[in-house]
Amino acid sequence: MIRLRLFLTIVLVFTIVLPSSTLAAILGIDFGQATTKAALVSPGVPFEIVLTQDSKRKDVSGIAFKGDERLYGSGAAGIAIRTPSLAYLNFKPLLGKSLASPEVETYLSEHPGTDLISSGNRSTISFKSADSSFPIEELLAMSFTNWKMLAQEMLPRGAPTSRIYDVAITVPPYFTSVQRKAILDAAEIAGLHVVVLVPDGVATAINYASTRSFPTKQFHLVLDIGAGSTSVSLLSFEEHLESSSRFGKSALNITVEGVGYDGSFGGDLLSQRIYNILLARFVAAHGNGIESNARSLVKLHREAERVKTILSANTEVRSGVESLHDDIDFRTVVTRAEFEDAIADVLPRLTKPFADALAAGGKDITDVQSVILMGGSTRVPVLQNVLVNEVLKGDASKVSKNVNADEAAVMGATFRGVAVSRQFKTKEISVYDPTPYDYDVVVSSAGKVVATQVLFAKGDNVSGNKTLIELAIPVDADEAKLEFREDGKTLFSYAVSKIQDAKEKVLAANNCSELTPVVDAELSINRVFEVNGIAWQCNVTLMPEETEENEETAEGGDFKQKVFDFFNGKSKFDYSTTATTATSEPDDTSTGSETETEAASTTSTSTSTSTSTSTSAKPKVTVVSKPKLVKQPLKHKISYPGTRNMGRATKASSQLRVRQFDKVDSDRHARDAVRNDVESYSYRLRDWIRLEQDRFVEHSTEDERDEFLRKTEEALDWLYEEGESMVYEKLKEKLAELKAFEEKIYTREKEKLKSLEDAIFSTLAAEQPAATDELDDGEEETSTTTETTVVYTTVMTKTDSTSTTVYPETPGHDEL
Repeated sequence: MIRLRLFLTIVLVFTIVLPSSTLAAILGIDFGQATTKAALVSPGVPFEIVLTQDSKRKDVSGIAFKGDERLYGSGAAGIAIRTPSLAYLNFKPLLGKSLASPEVETYLSEHPGTDLISSGNRSTISFKSADSSFPIEELLAMSFTNWKMLAQEMLPRGAPTSRIYDVAITVPPYFTSVQRKAILDAAEIAGLHVVVLVPDGVATAINYASTRSFPTKQFHLVLDIGAGSTSVSLLSFEEHLESSSRFGKSALNITVEGVGYDGSFGGDLLSQRIYNILLARFVAAHGNGIESNARSLVKLHREAERVKTILSANTEVRSGVESLHDDIDFRTVVTRAEFEDAIADVLPRLTKPFADALAAGGKDITDVQSVILMGGSTRVPVLQNVLVNEVLKGDASKVSKNVNADEAAVMGATFRGVAVSRQFKTKEISVYDPTPYDYDVVVSSAGKVVATQVLFAKGDNVSGNKTLIELAIPVDADEAKLEFREDGKTLFSYAVSKIQDAKEKVLAANNCSELTPVVDAELSINRVFEVNGIAWQCNVTLMPEETEENEETAEGGDFKQKVFDFFNGKSKFDYSTTATTATSEPDDTSTGSETETEAASTTSTSTSTSTSTSTSAKPKVTVVSKPKLVKQPLKHKISYPGTRNMGRATKASSQLRVRQFDKVDSDRHARDAVRNDVESYSYRLRDWIRLEQDRFVEHSTEDERDEFLRKTEEALDWLYEEGESMVYEKLKEKLAELKAFEEKIYTREKEKLKSLEDAIFSTLAAEQPAATDELDDGEEETSTTTETTVVYTTVMTKTDSTSTTVYPETPGHDEL
């Protein structure tokens, strides 16, 4: 009984301590330039791909507007053909860029009809619409919101959580701090908390390793050829035995040894070459008027993408676009040989990312076990030929196609999000992802560079690193400039002024023997570089001083220390009051009594000595202070030579607008649902009345049926005339009005059914035989059984109910 109580107490304690977040859900999003995928993990939903409204496992990356309605994915791509200026697709490479970036020129050539403008004083990019503009972060937030809503619909009824907050998102390994922060800002606007940003190669590696074991250390390359870029990640896989494991449990370490990339070589570049072929053929046959028609060019771009996909499996494809331009139907044939000739000049670019990744990791291609393929463009045959012949030197056996090229990244990112959040138990996989960039600060004074100080070095493992470093500002300088850089490119600058005045104020307020300016910098786990401030570090050095402790304090402190050491496993605790106990090994020739006497004597002597020492000695305590950081900021002004991320006010404004769009969408969906109910309800009842179903004929008058038929016709006419202008309340009223008549019929039906049942049971009770007297011994018992047959017939049910109502036919009394 005691053990049972103890067990229940432990269970109760752990139940209370268990955080509610353990019952949350994790959403993984593979945000690609061309397509986006999502996966969900929650109680009852183990690693499921989130399906779109069309039940697709991936969708086009983008959003479009049709009035106040937002369309996503393939719906947005359809709007792009009709109204290119209202469709915002494939904008991933524009994150964190300015209008002067080369990516903008490439984007506009691939998305004709799009209007890009600068986002105010942030120098980032916004999409211009007819009467408004949308920052890229805001559009991305809307896309994240859509995926969140789709995932929430997958949560089972009665699940511990009904909403999704935590998300893990893939990013290219070469994304800068500004680009990564833009994704974090978009998630924040969407009401999501980013658990971790996962590099594409790392996500694929996690998916690859989650179902495999590595008895020895192995090196693998992950080749990711996406729509807009190519990256190669060199990773090592090594299993090790956990030091805390009692049962030989092993964990897996995945280390990013090196990364190489080409930010503009991808599937879109290949599609653009096919587009050039198609455009040249149309212009040669019909003139160049098409080049000024954005809608026609968008159609041609979509056809080029389709042709490229088909050529991965076929040697030629018939291309055709109905009414491409001026009602001209375009027809042509493109062969794989023509396609490969058109991209021959860019194929050598595929080898450089491999060379860079191997060089960064100090490895040769012979040290690599396999090359894992991911990304849709890895299916292009000519790219696979370059991989085998140029990179692998003819060894095709190292090409690994063991992962799903489309879904490996999103599944791995979701796994990583689960591991970082620690909300679910998973296979132990540790990831070491060193930064490929240097982060430093250039200190200048009087127009001259004083020093370049490294804050985080290339190759440092990213795990939320923080540093506090003294700035090399000259002692007599009154102003200085601090340029904080990432990979040699300035992120932002601090112009510090009135240094000497600030120094005097700090010295006057604090007993400082030394005063130095320091910078508080941080490189988060998502590899976002931030400076938390510049302040003075005040060093205070105190002279050593002697303090006396009385005997009680000394002995009490010694006792407390022993207790502390005992419970921390540092030493065994002595329960005796003796300060020191000395014992000697007993002599083999001595008796037991003699040994005990000697031990007692030794103990007594030791106790006396210890007491005497603690009474007479006065220990010296040296007081040494640590450097004190004075929170006295240096006066400075921040400037951004390039782009900068959203501030709090800008994010709050975007959040408000996104919520307004969400409210409009929610109201429209509710209105559409009621509108569909009114329409389907009217049609069903109208047909039943016209067919003179027994239910209505038997339980209603002819005048009532005529009146209700008129109401259903009016409801249908009203739906078609009012159209989208109808409001939710009016629709609910109309639906209630239609249901009122059927409720009347249904009530009459139930009343008649009840009366029939009462009549039947009353008749049966009246005809039961009277009880007979007890039979005498030896008499046989005989009885007459009256068999009653009740025939049931099915009638129409209430239209908004799924159950079937039956009632018995009324038989004649003589039949009973």
